[in-house]
Amino acid sequence: MVVPRSWKDADAVAAMQEFLSQPPPRRAAVRGLLTELLSPDPFARRCAADLARRVSAREPGILGKYADVFIELVTELPAGEWQARGYVTLAAALNASSHAQRMCLASLVRTLTNDERNAIRAIALEAFAILAAAEPELLDEATLLLEHSRREGTSAMRSRARRRLLLLMASENEAPRKF
Repeated sequence: MVVPRSWKDADAVAAMQEFLSQPPPRRAAVRGLLTELLSPDPFARRCAADLARRVSAREPGILGKYADVFIELVTELPAGEWQARGYVTLAAALNASSHAQRMCLASLVRTLTNDERNAIRAIALEAFAILAAAEPELLDEATLLLEHSRREGTSAMRSRARRRLLLLMASENEAPRKF
């Protein structure tokens, strides 16, 4: 059995820089990313999901055309591929552009907040906050979830909750809520 080399942070940063250095619309880069993301190889999927997350965090909406693919992958990736599933969840949240996409993803993310893995719960918390920043009807629920996690969660959840709570409050102040 051949064990592939690990995907280090430096590899991910280099891949992100290479992706973003391509001139828009970046067809070849996107095609390569999706090919790896839909590959039967779990290692390739994890690396591609990490790249999708990093690129989307740098330029939210850059992969918006593929938000439905990401949302579908959240449900299809096996629980054993928890890293790829978490990265795809964040990529989906950062690229979901329609109300329907965000609400569909919100229901999936709610279930992930109860996952047995701490990392998935922390990622789900972050993804839910991203969705709530764009969907006013999720704000109250997200705020409660973040406040609870800030006080009661694991260190990863507390850290993400603090960071996302500040961003969520800033987005709430920018756009007046409708009652």
